[in-house]
Amino acid sequence: MKLFYTCIAILAVGFSFTAGAPAAVAQTVACPQPFGYAKNTEFIYQVTDKGRTKGTLHNLVMQETTTEDGATQIDFKSARIKHKKRPEPAEEFRIICKGDSVYLDAKLLLREQALKSFDGKEFDFVMKDIAYPLNLAVGQNLPTAGLDVRVRSSQINITRIVMLATNRQVTAKETIKTPAGSFDCFKITYQYAVSLDAMGMPLRDVYSVEEFFSPEHGLIKVQFYTKKGKKAKGLELNSRRDKRS
Repeated sequence: MKLFYTCIAILAVGFSFTAGAPAAVAQTVACPQPFGYAKNTEFIYQVTDKGRTKGTLHNLVMQETTTEDGATQIDFKSARIKHKKRPEPAEEFRIICKGDSVYLDAKLLLREQALKSFDGKEFDFVMKDIAYPLNLAVGQNLPTAGLDVRVRSSQINITRIVMLATNRQVTAKETIKTPAGSFDCFKITYQYAVSLDAMGMPLRDVYSVEEFFSPEHGLIKVQFYTKKGKKAKGLELNSRRDKRS
C-alpha cells in the first residue's frame, strides 16, 4: 500500500512533539508576511508523479493575525485540482513565524493520505511542525519534523500513521528556474518515512527528498525519490497572483 501522497504539500512552505504549537523560544521576533504570504495572494504549484503532470495545488492566503505571544500567524486554504477534474474541497492550514524560525502546520502532512476511508472515526494528533530558520546557511542541520496520527473508534484503536522527515540538511545554494521565474534557493535534503500500523500489520515507505527553498518565497521545488532512485511525487511553483486583481 502506497502511503506517500500525504506530503505533497509539506511542502508548500515548512516540524518538541507538542499539540501543534511551535516550541517556545527565548525571544519573539516580528516576521510580517513570511514567504510573501499576503492576504488574497494565491500560490499555484504543478504536481507531478514519476515526471508526469498530475494537476495543480492552490494555496490561497486568507488572513494574517498576531497571536497572544506576539507571533505572526498566516491562515490559508489549500486545494488540489486534478487533471480534467473538479477542485477538491479546500482545507485550512496555518504558518507561524516566531523567534528565529517559521513553522508550517504539520497537518499538511496528511494531504491526500488515505484517511477518507476512516470517515466518522476519531483522530488524535501529535505534531512537530516543520521549522525553517530565518538565518539558513549551507551546512546547517535542521530539526526533525513529524506527525503521529492515531485513528480510533469509541471502543478500539484502528490504526496509527507516523510521518517523519529526518536528517534535514542544507546542502547548497542554487538558482532555480520555474514558470513563476528564477529564485535563489537553499537546497535541503532529507529522508521521508511513512509508517502504518493497521491492526498489527506494519507497512512502511521511505523516500529521499530534494527540496529547494527560498526564504523570501517559501517552497519553490521539491522532488521525492524511491529507494531505487526513481522519481516519485514532485512539486514546483508554477505561478503567483493577487486574487483581487
